Amino acid sequence: MGNTTATVVLIDDSAEVRELLKTQFRLSGLLTVVGDGANGVEAIGLAHRHQPDLLLLDLSMPSMDGLDALHGILTVSPRTRVVIYTGFESNGLADRAIELGATAFLEKSIPIEQMAHRLHAIMTDAAASPAPERRLEVVPDPADRQMSAEQDHAHDDQSVLDEHLERFREVFEQAAIGMATMTLTGSIVRANRALGEILLRKHQDLVGVDYATLTAGRGEQLGTALDEIVLGAADLVHLEHEVRGTPEPRHVQASIAAIRDEAGAPLYLFLQVQDVTAQRAAEERLRLSEERFRLLVDAVEEYAIFMLSPEGIVVSWNPGAQRSEGYRAEEIIGRHFRTFYPQALQEARHPEYELERALADGHYSEEGWRVRKDGSVFWAHVLITAVFDDAGQHLGFAKVTRDITTSRESQEALRQSEERFRLLVEAVADYAIFMLDPEGHVMSWNTGAQRSTGYSSREIIGQHFRIFYLPESQAERHPENELEIALSTGRYEEEGWRVRKDGTRYWSSVVITAVFNDVGEHVGFAKVTRDRTENRLAEEEREQTNASLAALNERLRQAAADQTQFLAVTAHELRTPAAVLRGSADTLSRHWADLGEQERIGLLAGMSSSADRLGRLLNDLLTASKLDSDALNLRPVRSSIATLVASAVDGARVSSKGVDIHVGEIPEVEVLVDASRIGQAIDNLIGNAISHGTPPVRLDVAVSGDTAQVRVSDSGGGVDTDVLPRLFQRFATGDNVRGTGLGLFIARELARASGGDAFYEPSTPDNSAGTFVLALPVA
Repeated sequence: MGNTTATVVLIDDSAEVRELLKTQFRLSGLLTVVGDGANGVEAIGLAHRHQPDLLLLDLSMPSMDGLDALHGILTVSPRTRVVIYTGFESNGLADRAIELGATAFLEKSIPIEQMAHRLHAIMTDAAASPAPERRLEVVPDPADRQMSAEQDHAHDDQSVLDEHLERFREVFEQAAIGMATMTLTGSIVRANRALGEILLRKHQDLVGVDYATLTAGRGEQLGTALDEIVLGAADLVHLEHEVRGTPEPRHVQASIAAIRDEAGAPLYLFLQVQDVTAQRAAEERLRLSEERFRLLVDAVEEYAIFMLSPEGIVVSWNPGAQRSEGYRAEEIIGRHFRTFYPQALQEARHPEYELERALADGHYSEEGWRVRKDGSVFWAHVLITAVFDDAGQHLGFAKVTRDITTSRESQEALRQSEERFRLLVEAVADYAIFMLDPEGHVMSWNTGAQRSTGYSSREIIGQHFRIFYLPESQAERHPENELEIALSTGRYEEEGWRVRKDGTRYWSSVVITAVFNDVGEHVGFAKVTRDRTENRLAEEEREQTNASLAALNERLRQAAADQTQFLAVTAHELRTPAAVLRGSADTLSRHWADLGEQERIGLLAGMSSSADRLGRLLNDLLTASKLDSDALNLRPVRSSIATLVASAVDGARVSSKGVDIHVGEIPEVEVLVDASRIGQAIDNLIGNAISHGTPPVRLDVAVSGDTAQVRVSDSGGGVDTDVLPRLFQRFATGDNVRGTGLGLFIARELARASGGDAFYEPSTPDNSAGTFVLALPVA
């Protein structure tokens, strides 16, 4: 460059800084200031007019900041070396500046008296280069140099820049949330890590970014806010916006403050950003909930529904209230609800009495005259309910009023209607009535539901209704299938077991109805459940009773059939020996002399046998009769089991000549029984084997512990399976021609009366006929 001083243009929005630099450059003799400006627009114009060797460019300026102007400067004056001169630190900002074509980066922390020498050195280095590479130079802290006497007074002026820098650093370092420094036009100069996390970007990548591009359509509002700050209309502005480019919607609250110099001129902007996504989501949920409730209340025009404070002051109002009372919301909110009552009731403090009763009993209901705004009266049905929060604190009262003036003209019809309504409400107490959302989650709850299932509304609302079903029904997705059917057909109905909160089961009648809104949108299901456990148990008991009656009828029918059979067989059993006796006696009396000795002996033996047969039959009938009337008198004595068996076998051999009867080894043991009655029982077992079995007949005696068993079997096919269930019952026979059906019955009853029993052991491969056993107590 020789001895010619370099030309320079100064661009800084602070007039004080520009004047200070012009003075320093003039005193140095190294630089000639050919122009100066206060923003990026003026910088471009001055660069075009003067084509300077050097342009010292501030970053944070109104209208257009340094980064925005840099491209325009180099376009109109390509040979000009642009040096960034700012109060911002170089972190990240230097890299962004080099991308845009800056030659060097100087921080305002450099002593002002050294600026001319720094810039001259930059120009000298640049002139030595054959072709400018526009590489960014971040000037290190300068070494101490010998200052001329003319520059000594400039040390005091450095405090101006130091003050600016210190203020910036203090604010930036003390911030505890997402923060950044920006130029006066909104370009980010420096960002902290918290801001990068909030915006879902690396904080280094935010440097040089126009913050308006991150505001998702709020750039115009941001520009207005920045203008207010730069023009001094505001020192702090707030802007809430969504963050552009995030996977999920993210809301942030941005606070922008101006950092000003001593004269009040803005130097740069300080940004604080807080993530309010969760807060806004919660507020939106609350708003929607309140909106749904408000729409519900506002939609009711037939009822005045409003809230009272604990003292009775009106705090809310709905269209139904305005329609019935005549007051607009702004006219009545804040006034005491005694306004609606006739003067006499006000003087009697009846409104206050209603609140006292509602607070004491939970609610208060009545009908009476009320007064509209225009002074007319109407007959109202009033319900006041005390309202408490979850902690039990009294919040006020909900008041529902309905104008029923016209219906009062038909008092009797109204009474009947109210009676039907009362009965309906009382009946609903036996029903669980609640709403499900489309997925099956409980949305509402009533007293009947709590009564039948045991869950309070706080415990159950929000849970899936499968909780009421048995585990196996849940595993089979039966609850979900119910909803699918209800949705496709309009309703679903069944009865089945359900589970209460305490784990007990109850039989439930269930009706599920799909619910749609006015536009046909499916909004959920109405579920009505009734506990029918008592009915179910009564039905089961009735079924059991019917089964028992059927079984009893069957037994009676069988008994009648058996009795008929018994009478027929008994007649047969009586007729045969009677005929023998009558025929034999007649023959002997008429033809005694004509008969031979052996013939007479044979006839007399037949008469004797028939008489024995009649005796046994009469003995069985008499014993059965005594057993029925509990008139049987037993005389138990110690008796030899061998003697009892031998006597019975001898009698059987005499009465049934030719029948083969085998007797096994009989142990020497005594039993404590009535010998004649047990002898009769053994006779009956042997007679049963002879009459219904196949010879040979075998008798054995076995002793086990304190019981002796007389065991009788034959060689036949055993007892018919149809007879087994009633084998030892009265009149039971295995055929229609032999026996009275009393023998086995008498044998068992005599054994039981003696402390033993009689029973049948079914057939086995070794014993096809099975065995009749008479068990007796050992003496």
